[in-house]
Amino acid sequence: MLNNNLLHVYAADRRTPRRRLATLVALTALSLSACVGESNGSSSGGSEGGAGGTDVTAGTGGSISQSSSQSGPSSASSGVGVGVGGGDGEGGGTPSHPFDHCVEGYRPHPTDSSPEMKDGPADFFPPGNNDPNIVDTTVQPEVLKWMYDHSWQDAHVEWHAIRGCSVPGGGGLSRVNICSFTQLVPEDQNCQTPGDGYQFLVFHRHMIQALKQLWPNHSEQFTGFPKFPTSAADVPPQWRSAWKDWDAAALQAGKIGDEIDKPENLARFPDEGTLGFWLQCNVGQMLRGATNMPWVGLHFVLHAKWARPGNTTHGVNNTSANIDNYMFWKLHGWIDNVWEKYRLAKGLLPTDQKLKDDLVAQCREMDTEIKIIQEKLDPGDVPDPNEPLPVESGFFHERVRPILESATNLCTGCHAEVGANAKLTLGGHVSSRKIVDGLVNKPSTGGGQYKLVVPGDPDHSWLYLKASGRAETAGCQQSSTALCITGVMPPSTGGPTVSPAQLEVLRQWILDGAEGPP
Repeated sequence: MLNNNLLHVYAADRRTPRRRLATLVALTALSLSACVGESNGSSSGGSEGGAGGTDVTAGTGGSISQSSSQSGPSSASSGVGVGVGGGDGEGGGTPSHPFDHCVEGYRPHPTDSSPEMKDGPADFFPPGNNDPNIVDTTVQPEVLKWMYDHSWQDAHVEWHAIRGCSVPGGGGLSRVNICSFTQLVPEDQNCQTPGDGYQFLVFHRHMIQALKQLWPNHSEQFTGFPKFPTSAADVPPQWRSAWKDWDAAALQAGKIGDEIDKPENLARFPDEGTLGFWLQCNVGQMLRGATNMPWVGLHFVLHAKWARPGNTTHGVNNTSANIDNYMFWKLHGWIDNVWEKYRLAKGLLPTDQKLKDDLVAQCREMDTEIKIIQEKLDPGDVPDPNEPLPVESGFFHERVRPILESATNLCTGCHAEVGANAKLTLGGHVSSRKIVDGLVNKPSTGGGQYKLVVPGDPDHSWLYLKASGRAETAGCQQSSTALCITGVMPPSTGGPTVSPAQLEVLRQWILDGAEGPP
C-alpha cells in the first residue's frame, strides 16, 4: 500500500518540480530510468509529446463546429502530414517526417517495464486518517506524476470549460480565462447539440488511448467496467462496503448501455452525437428534437457513486483532479465501451479515417490547452490552430532532425513541442526552423558555461557533448543560472545511444555552421 500522506503532499505541491520528484521517489522507492532533463536534474517520462517550446504552432480540434443535425464534427485540419520516417535517422537525404504523438500515438513510458510499478488502484487516505471507510483510489503514482507534469488535470478542466463559454454560467471553472481565446471556442457547447456529445466521446477516448499507449503493460488501470456495475462484487474491494443499490432509472439506463447493440436500443440513437449526449449530460437535460431518448444522467450518477466525503483530494467529483481517480477511468472506460459497441453495430470500425481525424483534432486541442496553461499565454499568443507546418529542406531538416526523432534515440520523448524538459524542443509538431533557432547560440540550463550549439565548434556545443557522452569530462562549471548535468543523453547506462554515424552527421552540421532550413 502507498504511503498516502506522501501522496497527499505530492498532489498538493504538484507545481514544485524538485519536491514533486522527491516525493514520488519516496513513494515508489524507484529510480526512474527516464529522460533526465536539464532542469533540476529531474526525471521525466520517455513518452512522446510531453513537451513544448515557447513559440510553437499547436494544432487543435477546438475550432471544429457541428450543427445539431449531425453526429460528429467535420475534421479540422490536423496541421500535419506526418509519419515516422528516416529509420534510425542516419540521414542519406531522406526527407524528415516529424514524429507527432497525435498521429503516431505515444511510445511506452520507461516505468511501464519497471518491476516496481503496480497494477490496479492505489489507496489514498487523507492525512492522519487511515479509516478504511474513507479510503479513495487513484491510478498508480507513476501515472499521477506524468499527468501532473504534463498538466493533464488542468487541461481536462479547460476542455470542459471552453464548452461552457456560450452557456449561461459556463466557463467559470477555467483558471486561464479560456473563453477569452475566442479562436478556440467550439460552436458546439456543453450539452446543447449532438456535436458536443460526439466530441465528449472522442476526447475521452483520446485520453484513454494515450494512457494505454504509455503504459501498455498496465492498461488495466484505464480499462472500463466490462458491464454496468450492479452489485458490490463488480467494484474494487475498497468500495464494496460503501455499495448502495441504484435506483430504477439508473439501473435501466445502465442496462440499455450494456445492450446498446440491440435493435430497439440502436433505434433510440440515430447517430453517435445523440448517444454521446445521452451518456454525458445531466439529469433533466434534454436534446432538442430528440423524441425517443431514455433517462439522461448516467455520467453524473456514475461520478457521484464514488465520491468520498472528507477525502476529495483526488476525488472523482473533484473537477480539478478527478482524472487522478481510478474509478474515473473505470466509468469512462465503460462509456467508451458502450460507444464502441454502438459503432460496431452500426458498421463503423476503429480504423475509419473520420474517427482517426477527429481523435487527432481532440489531441491537438488538448495540446493547445496545455500550452496555454504551462506558458501562461494570452489570446494573442495563440496562432491559428489549423496552421500547417511549412515545407522545409536542408541538411538539418533532412539529416539531423531524423536522428533526434528516431525511435532508437527518443530525444523527442522529453523534448517535443509541449512541456519540453529544460524548455528544449528537438522535434514534434514544430518547424525545423524553430528547433534550430532554439539551439544555436542559446545557453544550456544544464551545461554550465556551455551554449547548446556553437556554429563551427561541436567540441564546445553542449548538445553534441551530451549526445556523444563527453559532457562528463568537458569541465562544466555550474553557475547561478545553469546547473551541470553531465550524463549522456538520451539517458543510458551503457554509453551513447546515438550511433557513431549519427554523431558524425550531428558534428558535421555544427562544423558547417549549424544552419537551419533555407
